[in-house]
Amino acid sequence: MPETTHNHALPTLPPLTYRGAALYCEDANLADLAREYGTPLYIYSQARILQNVRQLQAAFAPANPLLCFSVKANNNRALLALLHAQGLGFDVVSGGELHCAMQAGAPAHNIAFAGVGKTDAELQQALQARVGWLNVETAEELERLEQFAASAGVLQQVVLRLNPAIDADTHHQIATGGANAKFGLLVAEARALAARPWPHLDLCGVHLHIGSQLRSPAATLAALDVALEFMRASLPSATVLDLGGGFPVAYQLEEEVPDINVFATPILRRLKEYGRPLRLLLEPGRCLLADAGALLVTVMAVRNRSAARTIIVDGGMNTLARPAIYGAHHELLPVRHTPATGPADVAGPICESTDYLARNRSLPALQRGDQLAICTTGAYGYSMASQYNAQPRPAEVLVAEASTRIIRRRETFADLE
Repeated sequence: MPETTHNHALPTLPPLTYRGAALYCEDANLADLAREYGTPLYIYSQARILQNVRQLQAAFAPANPLLCFSVKANNNRALLALLHAQGLGFDVVSGGELHCAMQAGAPAHNIAFAGVGKTDAELQQALQARVGWLNVETAEELERLEQFAASAGVLQQVVLRLNPAIDADTHHQIATGGANAKFGLLVAEARALAARPWPHLDLCGVHLHIGSQLRSPAATLAALDVALEFMRASLPSATVLDLGGGFPVAYQLEEEVPDINVFATPILRRLKEYGRPLRLLLEPGRCLLADAGALLVTVMAVRNRSAARTIIVDGGMNTLARPAIYGAHHELLPVRHTPATGPADVAGPICESTDYLARNRSLPALQRGDQLAICTTGAYGYSMASQYNAQPRPAEVLVAEASTRIIRRRETFADLE
């Protein structure tokens, strides 16, 4: 008989819940996963992924958008195949990501290829694959693309990425739409390019992406107004609007973030008022996978010093880079729940002073061999992992109810060669 669930009594974040004192992902006991697969270990909830997809699809349903999952958030092919089976396309920003998307079964015509520094080889790869849209960010890129398309004898659909000179209300390191950002064409630059002939390119629309973890729709709507006005004046025959992503998720207990409908409702109203039908593309990444994933780590040692208690675990900035890069907050849940005894810092095994996953967190009296689950790591977790300090990267496991399967093996020393 399964253990009684006490979700109301213990702090959890989806898809993790305590049953008694044991932490579960769906119907899989995390302590069992740690024993079977080892740690560090990324785990993903299939049910949570599907729930997130359906919520986003429902919110924007009146516009019948193509959701293009942002592969940079997580490039695991099994997860990409799962998303493709739900009707999603893909947003890629490199030749490698294009390769991953197509290996997952995605048709090229449902792929948007973005990125601020595409190489000649990547442009030619995209043309050869016949991707649906190439999102162009510079005049030089557009000129090179015209030459390559002419040589290939193809007509390629191109979307101009606008920089709307709007500062999003988010962390400065994940804001991408300000006037001095490296991304996109300023409106005056885009106007000049739209006025030139491009015999082998169909300038069919506009792309926007102003940042991630947006706290309100205000900046998105302001950028959308810039894009729609640009299309009215300079691309009157445009048929495509790629609004990017940036929809937020909660990283902390009790954190309130805007519901997806807070974004969808005014966006849909603006599009209806535009007066001409547009093919809407969205590029969700974080909002589909972040809270569907967790990282399991094992305690290696505990240091009790006058200033702080430091818990050393077997996964660090090489396994989860966000805390070291952004100072990002991820909730920590003991795999075996016991009462907290006081504050502690959680550090990884890497020989860098910045290798901390969390600071000043209320945690129990952990000891070597205990496990912690680091929450909301399904996006920008494994995809940002590295082999720094010659550390092999972890395995990944997909959970579907009580069933689990490896979707990426743990690396070995042979992978370091």
